[in-house]
Amino acid sequence: MSDEGYSTDEDAHIGGDADPVMDPTLSVDVGSGLSSHDWADIDNSDLVAKVRGSAGFRIMREIQPWDGALDAPPALLANKVFEFFYVQRKEADMWKTLAKECFPEKYEEASNDKAEKKRLQSLWAQAVLDEVKAMRDYGKHTLRWITAVVEAQAPDHLFLRREALKHGPGSVEEKAAKIVWDQTSNRIKDQVFEAMHHWTNKGGAQSGGTARMYKHQHELLAELDKHYEANARAAENDTKPPLPLHVILSTPTGSGKTFTALMVHLRLLKVKHPNVILVYSVPTKQVLKRVGQECEAHAAPYWTAARDHSGDGTLHQVRRPYSIRDKARNRKAMRAKAAIGEKLSAGSGTIEQQLEYAADVGYKLKDRGAGKPDIIIADLNTTASLLKAAASAPEGSFYHKNNLLLYFDEPNMGIHLDPNVLGVVSTIQSNMPIAAVLASATLGPWEGLEQWWRGPVPARQITISLEPYDLPMSTLNVWSEEKSSLAPISPLGIFDNYVEFQRIMQDVRMPTLLLRHLTSRQGNDLMGIKGPGGDWDKIQGDVKSLRLAVEPIFKGLSYEDFTRLKKEWATGEGAPKKQDGIRSALSKEGVTMVGCIDPRKVAMILAGYLDREEWTKDVHKLNNKLKEAERMMKESAKAEKKAKKKDEEEEAQMGDDTEGQIGLITLRPMLKVSVAEALESDIDTLVMLSKGIAYACGSGTDPMVKRLYNQALLTVPDSLKGRAPPLNVLVVDYSSIYGTDCPAVDTLLLQEDLGRLLAWEDLQQFLGRLRRDGTAIFYSMRTLRRAALGPGAEAEADKEQIEYQREVEVAMLGFQDKERDEAAEAESLLKLAESKGRSASETGAFATTAVLSFCIPAPAGLPAGLASPHPAEVTGTDKELLAALGKHLKTNGELLEALLKKRSDQIKAIDKIEALALSASPFVNRTGGVRFLSAAAQTLKLLYDADVFSEEAVIAWGQAKEAAVKLDPDIDVRFLEKAKPFINWLEEESESEEESDEEK
Repeated sequence: MSDEGYSTDEDAHIGGDADPVMDPTLSVDVGSGLSSHDWADIDNSDLVAKVRGSAGFRIMREIQPWDGALDAPPALLANKVFEFFYVQRKEADMWKTLAKECFPEKYEEASNDKAEKKRLQSLWAQAVLDEVKAMRDYGKHTLRWITAVVEAQAPDHLFLRREALKHGPGSVEEKAAKIVWDQTSNRIKDQVFEAMHHWTNKGGAQSGGTARMYKHQHELLAELDKHYEANARAAENDTKPPLPLHVILSTPTGSGKTFTALMVHLRLLKVKHPNVILVYSVPTKQVLKRVGQECEAHAAPYWTAARDHSGDGTLHQVRRPYSIRDKARNRKAMRAKAAIGEKLSAGSGTIEQQLEYAADVGYKLKDRGAGKPDIIIADLNTTASLLKAAASAPEGSFYHKNNLLLYFDEPNMGIHLDPNVLGVVSTIQSNMPIAAVLASATLGPWEGLEQWWRGPVPARQITISLEPYDLPMSTLNVWSEEKSSLAPISPLGIFDNYVEFQRIMQDVRMPTLLLRHLTSRQGNDLMGIKGPGGDWDKIQGDVKSLRLAVEPIFKGLSYEDFTRLKKEWATGEGAPKKQDGIRSALSKEGVTMVGCIDPRKVAMILAGYLDREEWTKDVHKLNNKLKEAERMMKESAKAEKKAKKKDEEEEAQMGDDTEGQIGLITLRPMLKVSVAEALESDIDTLVMLSKGIAYACGSGTDPMVKRLYNQALLTVPDSLKGRAPPLNVLVVDYSSIYGTDCPAVDTLLLQEDLGRLLAWEDLQQFLGRLRRDGTAIFYSMRTLRRAALGPGAEAEADKEQIEYQREVEVAMLGFQDKERDEAAEAESLLKLAESKGRSASETGAFATTAVLSFCIPAPAGLPAGLASPHPAEVTGTDKELLAALGKHLKTNGELLEALLKKRSDQIKAIDKIEALALSASPFVNRTGGVRFLSAAAQTLKLLYDADVFSEEAVIAWGQAKEAAVKLDPDIDVRFLEKAKPFINWLEEESESEEESDEEK
């Protein structure tokens, strides 16, 4: 059969703008470049001002060393505390007890020493407090502690308990905490036992104390500092430098990985290693922009670097932001600009050209940094090009690899969905500089990663981790569209049976992650806390210590306790609740984040677009508002014209006032837009915003919606004082999940169209969008189980299949680089199948995927002494991938043909190829397999040309897949969609041949 007319797309550039590799409606916009609109967002003065007003900005300025680096916890001003207790001893017995029990020697002295007694009697409580306040920072801790004793509410008891634990038995802090507890009502005690499960139960700035580094941040800064000092010594002494340092920063979502990147610069590089440039990269554009805004807020000299989409993908743009140019301060720089002929835009070029140009212009114009940035914020593709350039740059170059620190945030985002992203990430890993940090919540330690992650150069590879014990509480729910009900799912309700529970409890990390899904009631049930009231010893001073105490109890549940609690937790507060539609399940006080494939469509539906009668009324009301706003603007213009005749300066001033006051329209409380913006947008979008709903997607977002969405991300709930946020529903696609970091999000809603496509790592990232205690709502129990249990949700049969697939692959590797005897090889594989009780059909299918796997990096843990046909890194283009596959089919094609004689065998083999391309079981951990997704059609064609697959088998597979989709629309069709061009071509050729035969 001729293959003329069948076109391929083999030359798609890595990270290029080729068609997405999944369902065409699913956008995976990762690694995309920054446009001029994005640069404007970074420079946006309103957004930068909000960043400067955020808690994170303040904490970065005030943050102190990690607690473990301190010699001792902060001490109380004992004399002032005793005075405060003593002067109130006659007002209540508690104060007398506190003074007597906490300070027995001082109390006895006051009783026996008349002068001391007289001095104390001249004091009063408020005067003592005022004196402590006057001490400012010196008295801050004592003031906070005394306030907790006085108020004695739930958060205060938790603070007192933390202080008691820090200072130990017999301390004033412990004695006082117990005395205050004994005087507390059972109602408050019950509140304490509930509140100790909340995310706010922790020390530091979160509870009003001093902001301190996490231990992992302290360790990272220490390791980097030690590494750069060792390199400096080696350069000074002309000795061999140490191995490159590659760090995986494995910390939970929400633990401040992006914050840590800025901390590395501000607290380490800027102070001790000013020649080192921090290269920050992350696959999502939203986070890149946020880091740029943080640099603006902290006045850090930075550049942005992005790929130029107008070219062939090899050109880039490097931009010097206006904030570092500082031209007003140096008038000579203005004349220098004219002298050197600085262009309005540097245009685009190779990354080397752009870096050299920006450095030259920055030096001549006296930029802050004198032509060298402290930070380069780069998109994924440009990071890959920058690191390749750094690896070959001359040693004196400012961007030589020895002068760079790569901080790669969420490096595994999208690699299982987009083979182009996988190729770019592989390039980055192959060219890491002398120090690199991979910050990820789900990547895991180096030992468990595929070889391509480690790069080709020997390095000291360490993992710095933070166990996820203090994540916000996330109660799980399943939404039933049919019943219009919301069913809470307890951590035990996730499991099908006790056997599955026991298996998951053997996992290293899953039990810890499950603890965040316990409610206060469930946690107290496990700890044996039954109200009213309870013992002081049962209070846990922070949520981390609480979960550490609960974990062994949870993991060690007996069959009887598992069965009893699972049943109990499904009743009462755990019973399904009827809702008036999904909108009634959204957050009433915070922000709801909705994940889906088509954000604008879902946002409109949530806003009520389907109720056409009510929607039309809303449109009418908003149109009237717009007309009224236009009328006021015209009247203002007339007044401005009259004022112009009196005074030109007054006219200019009046024009500014009018723009700020008259030219706005209020869509809802605290949400205003300019009339000009409103008139440029469509009326349906305005109605959607008036309902408090906005959306974000990889491309095509309305500029006004994007601006308001970015502002919504900076919403701080505490500043709202009980009011609903102006935008309380944010609808996002896959590309925007990672970039939506909003402290007000307390409800998550994941629609099944997106949820079914996400890997466990993505689902964990979605759950991580909760920045405070809240609710996660799924549309199916299946997706909820994958989110909560991850790879551990696999059945034992899947595990056996994984083991057998591996054995077949090892056997196939044993055949390589030897004189081939296909008949003997086929016989040995069939004997392996017989010994393991597996089918010949499955064995042939796994032999086929083994040959495909030779084209991607080797899996971890292969036996020593085998042939190694695998490449060191993921191939960059489909053309290279297919060339490698063609080579391996020449040596293995006859064996596969011998194993796959039946059409049913070939159909099963295509099923396994699809699983490899989708990283589905048994290939969950083979991320390189996704490279075959974009090349699905060409892969099948190569196997067809090699006589491994027949025309009938390929067509039959396609027909069976399409029939299955009709029965279950939730089936993943990405591989089918990519393979369709070849299947359709086969069908057309088959039909034309049949017509030719009939004519004969």
